[in-house]
Amino acid sequence: MLKEVQEVKVGGRMRRIHVRPFAWNPKVLLALLVVLSGLFAGCGRGAATATPSQSLDQSGAWIELAPGVRYWEEEGRVSLDMAPPLLAEESVQKFAQYARERIAQATLEEREFWEEQLRFVKEQHALWSDEELVVSVLENVFLQKIPLPLEEPQRQELRAKLREIARQLKRYGPHDLPPGGDWENLPPALKTPDGGMVVGLDTFSLLVQHLAPQSLFPSCSLAASAMPTTASPGAKAYATAICSTGSVIWGWVETQTNAWTASSWSPPCYYSGWPSSHCRSVAYGSTGCFSDAWVGYYYQWADLRIYSSSRSSTNSRCF
Repeated sequence: MLKEVQEVKVGGRMRRIHVRPFAWNPKVLLALLVVLSGLFAGCGRGAATATPSQSLDQSGAWIELAPGVRYWEEEGRVSLDMAPPLLAEESVQKFAQYARERIAQATLEEREFWEEQLRFVKEQHALWSDEELVVSVLENVFLQKIPLPLEEPQRQELRAKLREIARQLKRYGPHDLPPGGDWENLPPALKTPDGGMVVGLDTFSLLVQHLAPQSLFPSCSLAASAMPTTASPGAKAYATAICSTGSVIWGWVETQTNAWTASSWSPPCYYSGWPSSHCRSVAYGSTGCFSDAWVGYYYQWADLRIYSSSRSSTNSRCF
């Protein structure tokens, strides 16, 4: 039994989180020290600062295809913007029709790209349609970050709040959530003089009451672009994600790029981490050009992934 409040100095925004004492398993203590040390600092390929929920690539005129699906096109290039919480049956049907039209005139590589995008839309719509599944995934992620030994009434209290937030995600989408719930407005019982947060069984209900989408989830900027090369004929792709690090729970960001021509091939790039992820591929040649890019933000529970947003792009031009 810890006799005093446990203080853990965290990096990034230099906060402290005080964990009120209870009977600890040594492995749980070690796990909590690890996750709290990264709670506001982040990990992966360098720290990220707070960023707006806005993509880094703003070229092109986006067209709304259906709830949760936008696209823009130009000769040889198509980009997609997905918000899986917003996907509806209408989204699946309209995107399936759109993808089939693209597949009908596609090369083998382009056909594989569109088939993968269609699979993603169908899969994510099914996952987000199962509210209890979404709540379970978010609950699991939350308790991984703050592993308090909750009693069943406290777990149900947490699940009720997460259910409310999941419904907000499905109503507004990940980038237009209602404001509120930031750290500066926490009640005094949850705050420390240095701007940190108190986590304990005695304050857990108060913490749950003040959870809101803006404090629970990070803000992520995603960008994916596939295009011809400029210096000489060829194809290139880049994907990047940068997330804020001031949220209670977080998941992972992933990036993937491919590029090849009839005479050149670039090894595919894939990376998944936190709070940022970056990939780039380039290949040179004047025929048989293809490149694609993908970036997404997701929460994982065992082998299950639920995405809150994604960007993808494909290109078949050499110049």
